[in-house]
Amino acid sequence: MLKLQENGRPKLKRWRPYYPTKLAAIADISAIKAQHGISGTGVHGILTRDQVNEYDQAKRIAPGVPLPEIAQFCRRHHPLKAPAQVDELFGEFLRTVEKRLGLGYQHKDLKARVGAFVRKFSGRSPANIQRAEILTYLLNLDQSGRTIKNHKTSISSFFNWLVEEGYLPFSPAAGIKKKHLPRIERKEVTFLSRAVVEKYLRTAERYDPALVAHEAVQFFAGVRADDEMKNFLAEWVLPTTREMVIPAAAAKTGVREVINNLEANFWNWWRIYGPEKGPLRPKNYLSRWRRLRVLSSIDDRAAADRLASLSPGKLTTCSEASVALKHWPWNARRRTFCTYHVAKYQSADKTALILRHRGSSYTLHQSYRGLGVTSAEGRAYFSLMPQSIKQPMRPI
Repeated sequence: MLKLQENGRPKLKRWRPYYPTKLAAIADISAIKAQHGISGTGVHGILTRDQVNEYDQAKRIAPGVPLPEIAQFCRRHHPLKAPAQVDELFGEFLRTVEKRLGLGYQHKDLKARVGAFVRKFSGRSPANIQRAEILTYLLNLDQSGRTIKNHKTSISSFFNWLVEEGYLPFSPAAGIKKKHLPRIERKEVTFLSRAVVEKYLRTAERYDPALVAHEAVQFFAGVRADDEMKNFLAEWVLPTTREMVIPAAAAKTGVREVINNLEANFWNWWRIYGPEKGPLRPKNYLSRWRRLRVLSSIDDRAAADRLASLSPGKLTTCSEASVALKHWPWNARRRTFCTYHVAKYQSADKTALILRHRGSSYTLHQSYRGLGVTSAEGRAYFSLMPQSIKQPMRPI
């Protein structure tokens, strides 16, 4: 007679058959496997009568459907936590991200990409959003393959968080693979020529010398423009030790970083234009930066001087501005630095250390080595020196 434990599970005794020879044991393997398949096994041991009845009822209701699929369907429509709309959960998600990552570039990207997704599915419960709907949303984005991939990654982060918090049993975005999305086309790196950089810096010296240090840090040290330069302080540049220190709170990687082995010309620019302390970027930086780009596109010095007398707002709306403001590649200053630095040394190892490049230096080498810039051109770029102007025409 079967005896039960206090918890209702049967008392079982391990039994091991004896075989006189190895051949006899091997011959019995198929019979044991067949018996195991019929009797089954599991953490609950032998099923009770109620469990057997539940199984039979479930199979009558949904014949041919595996029980795990039935359980997943049930949990999707009856989550552990009370159902909520994506609009409500998005705010909670952002607060969690802020605690983990702060308010840096990652937070901004997640907020923008997931925010666009939430607006599209506003009023919906995440439990009722299917993988096919997410894929359709991604494929309908009028964006490049890389941007669509970035949107997919952000949306996946949102659904993974919902799973972690118990709102969903699994992420519907998890099944979307690289093969389902548009191909990522590798674009050739675009950068500024030495002549353009020199003309631009001469323009800054003449028309807005207070911005020169801000630009030199990017052109000759490769500091990131989109995040690190926003709050870059002059105190981070240490001429006595020839180092630049990016605090953990400002660094993209989230850890304190030290940049050394910078070219001699950077220290010349910093000696003349670098302030002792304070932020390098003024509050009205964007309008002043656009002003410099317009003025640097004008070959006639007298004409440039006349336009320089206008306010930045008026200058950037003149006819010359519409053309000048278009010809500035994305991330141009950092990419220009990288292009000429790799060319000068014919290797990306030193460049990767200065850029704090997290990938392989070989990847960096492959991206920039084939741009047709010679070692001599790299040396010429880092020979650009300041020419301080005695009476600059500062912005109004």
